[in-house]
Amino acid sequence: MLENGLIRCVVVPALGGKIASLVHLPTMREWMWRNPHLEARAAEYGASYTQKHDLGGFDECFPSVAATAHPSYPWEGTQIPDHGELWALPWKAETFCDGSRIEVRLVVHGVRFPYRFERTLLMDQGESGIRLSYSVANLTPFAFPFIWCAHPLFAATPGMKIVAPLRDLTVFSSKDKRFGSLGRVVTWPLVSDVEGRTWDLAALPDASAGVAVKLYGRSPSQGYVALQDIVQGGELRLQFDPSEVTHMGLWLNYGGWSGVPGTAPYYNVGIEPAIGAQDDLALAVKHYNEHGELPPHGRQAWSVDLLVR
Repeated sequence: MLENGLIRCVVVPALGGKIASLVHLPTMREWMWRNPHLEARAAEYGASYTQKHDLGGFDECFPSVAATAHPSYPWEGTQIPDHGELWALPWKAETFCDGSRIEVRLVVHGVRFPYRFERTLLMDQGESGIRLSYSVANLTPFAFPFIWCAHPLFAATPGMKIVAPLRDLTVFSSKDKRFGSLGRVVTWPLVSDVEGRTWDLAALPDASAGVAVKLYGRSPSQGYVALQDIVQGGELRLQFDPSEVTHMGLWLNYGGWSGVPGTAPYYNVGIEPAIGAQDDLALAVKHYNEHGELPPHGRQAWSVDLLVR
């Protein structure tokens, strides 16, 4: 647990380095969504993430989000699990504190692919935010294509607003089909569904809307996306360098979908900084040509700031 008087952050290394809680202490607002239908359990590598391990909180997806076969030599045909490898692996953690800064360094190695993934959480006294600093190293003499996608699910409520200087987004999946199928391009935030009805997807409706759609686009040049509570006040902002974090995914579930059979649809929002597009690595490489690539024996680094205002 990291705490500095303004925010409290709970990290669980044994559950894929999950950030299980992010609380703004002056208001005691919990920003992370928790799944009411699932309890924490030991991760099962290769199991369905959505049916068994979609607990909520903040996970990391790498080297793909969707379950797929790796498209490139010498791993071509090797299966990548649902939501990648990282969430299902225990991470090694070290904590450092120098009085004014708390640092938690987490490291994990791939199972089916030879890489080293590191994420460091940095929290300074007097600052209402956390820096997530990433580094991934390719341990092979072959180029390694990948998708990385942060996977935080936020405890959204009707009346909130997504502030995102985005424009054209592509539909990856639409659970209710109203927003079309894979590849449909829409203009944020006023989106027309296939029935001709216009939705302001940035203004969160109540759960009766039944909306569930995953959208992808290039990162905004301004380098941020925020979730604002315009009723009670408060904002959670994700801030990044768009030259490093090149894409943005939005998972908008306004009472439209549940991954656990027989349960009520969830109400949550995923604001997902990413490197690469469209969840599926094979699709990103072979069709969109929008993905990250580690050079032989190379590495890549980037960062994302979580700011609570």
